[in-house]
Amino acid sequence: MTASSTARVRCDRPGRYARSLVSTFADTAHTEWDAEEGRGHLVFTWGHDAEVDMIAGDGVLLLHLECAAAELEQLERLIGRGVVELAGDADVEVAWKRPGGQDGTRWVAGLD
Repeated sequence: MTASSTARVRCDRPGRYARSLVSTFADTAHTEWDAEEGRGHLVFTWGHDAEVDMIAGDGVLLLHLECAAAELEQLERLIGRGVVELAGDADVEVAWKRPGGQDGTRWVAGLD
């Protein structure tokens, strides 16, 4: 069964975070980043069939995750922690939302 989750990450340089995620996972996923379009994609195939779409907008990075339902929390953690680690001390929060408005995991820079 496939599940999904979405996070809207407010940050000062969303494109930088997306590019950094692509670099972080380049060895473990098929990755793409189009700086001109502000869009990217991660496809994990190492035991997890999962995809993450990324869109960098004005002050926000939109992340959309699709994976097996049993792996949703683990992959929210992997991507969420990755973003807050990249943020360092910046005020960045990754709060995943699942279909129907259900809360997913939540990651805050400097706290997790």
